[in-house]
Amino acid sequence: MPSPFAVDPPVISRRPSMHGATLLALWLMWLLAGQGVTAWRDDVWLALSLGGALLAAPAHLWRLLRRLRWLFGAVLITFAFGTPGRLLVPDLLAGPTVEGLIAALHAAIRLAAMAACVALLFRLLPLRALAGALHRLLHPSDAAPPGPGSLALRLLLVLRDLEHTPAFADWRDWLASDGKADDTITVDVCPALGRADLLALAAGAGALAVWSFA
Repeated sequence: MPSPFAVDPPVISRRPSMHGATLLALWLMWLLAGQGVTAWRDDVWLALSLGGALLAAPAHLWRLLRRLRWLFGAVLITFAFGTPGRLLVPDLLAGPTVEGLIAALHAAIRLAAMAACVALLFRLLPLRALAGALHRLLHPSDAAPPGPGSLALRLLLVLRDLEHTPAFADWRDWLASDGKADDTITVDVCPALGRADLLALAAGAGALAVWSFA
């Protein structure tokens, strides 16, 4: 049965007009905006994250949710059976509790919202641009490209397998490949931040402070 989230909406260009490092920093601020806030702010953050991904990046979101299905199952079992409260079936001596199921639902929604944020990031920044943006944030004054052991390239390897199914789904096939698979990695050059980017980052930090502490 085909998924209703088969493709993302068409866009004119996959390359954003804003600096990649600025987009990545603002995305990290958005993640922080959903941590440790009041209940109504948390609900707004969850709704905006999920709604934005459903509108702008449904294919990315659906792919990530499928990859996380076993984690959703673990969350359900852990909270449903590990949270004290009223038994869902009172006649049983042990089993899932009502409070546990409510906690599991909230944790699953938060996990889905985090996946939605990652889907939006993939939509805004292709992997090559994302690695370059991360390298620029970690090394703002370094003009050299990321080296073979840099965090940006290591993260790119992980995100590439998360975004696209690896050529060898079984680890035995990966070992038997003897390095013959095409494993070329390319990172886009990320220029230095400009004055407009610094202003955008300052505005984002200010908005985060007002949102979290006001």
